[in-house]
Amino acid sequence: MATRLLYVITKANWGGAQRYVYDLAVAAKREGFEVAVAHGAEGSLRTRLAEAGIRTIEIAGLDRDIRFGKEVTVYRELTKLFRHERPDAVHLNSAKAGGIGALAARVTGVPRIIFTAHGWAFNEGRPWWQRIVIRILSWVTVLLSHTTICVSEAIRRDMSWMPCTKRKLVVIHHGIACAERMPRAQAREALLPRHQGDFWIGMLSELHPTKRVIDALFAFASLRKKYPDTVLVILGEGEERKRLEKAIVALDLTNNAFLAGFVREGASYLQAFDMFLHSSRSEALGYAILEAGCASLPCVATRVGGIPEIIDSGKNGLLVPPERPANLALAMQSLLDEPEKGRRMGEALHETIRTRFSKEAMVADTLRIYGR
Repeated sequence: MATRLLYVITKANWGGAQRYVYDLAVAAKREGFEVAVAHGAEGSLRTRLAEAGIRTIEIAGLDRDIRFGKEVTVYRELTKLFRHERPDAVHLNSAKAGGIGALAARVTGVPRIIFTAHGWAFNEGRPWWQRIVIRILSWVTVLLSHTTICVSEAIRRDMSWMPCTKRKLVVIHHGIACAERMPRAQAREALLPRHQGDFWIGMLSELHPTKRVIDALFAFASLRKKYPDTVLVILGEGEERKRLEKAIVALDLTNNAFLAGFVREGASYLQAFDMFLHSSRSEALGYAILEAGCASLPCVATRVGGIPEIIDSGKNGLLVPPERPANLALAMQSLLDEPEKGRRMGEALHETIRTRFSKEAMVADTLRIYGR
C-alpha cells in the first residue's frame, strides 16, 4: 500500500511556500506516494495541483487572519480531515497551518508530523508583545512536530536556542531547476513593449509590507536623473498595491516604474532584466533570488535571513542592510557604472544556484524525512 502523504498550507495563492509545496507534492506523487494537499481559500496553487493530477481539499477559515472563533473552526476541520484521511505523514507549511495542524495531528495520532518553517512571524515588524507571543507559539509548533525543516541556517538559528528544539530541527535549503527562459526581446515585448531599449531593473515580489518594495521605489527614484533610460519592473501582486501606486506618482516615476501585477510563470520573463533587486526586511531564503541566479542576473539584495547563504557580497552579488533605500541605490549605481562587474557576478550566482541549490537535492532530502 502506498504511503499516504497530506500537505497542509494556509494560503493557496502563488508564492514561495506554495511553490515549495507544489514541487514536493509533484515529486512525491511521482515516487509513488498517495498525495493530497489541504489549503485555505482557492487560488493558483489549487489550479496547478489539479493540472498535475493531485487531489486538493479546501479548509474553511484557513487564512492569515487570526480570530479565536475561526481558529477553533480550523482545528475542528483539520481533526476531522486527519481522521478521515488517516495519513501516514502530514507536512505542514506556514505558521497558522503549522500551529493548529500540529496540534490536530497529535490529537488524532498522525504517525509522522513534519513542519517547514518558511520564516518566523516573530521576525516581522510587530509590537514587542506580539513577537513574544508568536515566538512562544512557534516554539510549541516545533515541539508538537516530529521534525521541523528549516529552509536556511538563519531560520534554524532563530529557534535552536529554545528548549528541546535542537534535535527536531534540520536544514534543507530551497532548490530549483533552472528551466529555459523566454528570449529577452519576447519577454520585454510581453511586459513593456515601449521600453525595449532601456536598462531594466527587475523584481519578482509579493506586494506585502515585509517585502519593502517601497524602499526599492525610493532607491530607484534617486537614480532616475542620472540614468533616465532605466526602468524598474515589479512582477507580483498584493495588499500594498495602492500604496505603491501612490508612491510612484508622488516620486514622479510613472514613466519609469511599473507594477506589472501577477504574471503566471513570472520567472520565465527574467531574461527581460539587466539587474535584479530584492528589498525585503525579512526573508527565510528567497526563491526569487534563486530564480535570478538561474537567469544569471547581477543581484542587489538585503542582508537578511538566509539571503547571505546564497549571496557572498562582492563575489556573486551585492548585499545591503534592510530598510536603507540609500544603500540600495548605491549598490545599484555601482553595477550601472560597471556593467562588466555585474556580468561576472551574475555568472557566479548562476554557478552557485546550479551547484548548491538544486531541486533534486531538496526533494531527495525531504523524501528521506518522509521515510523514503
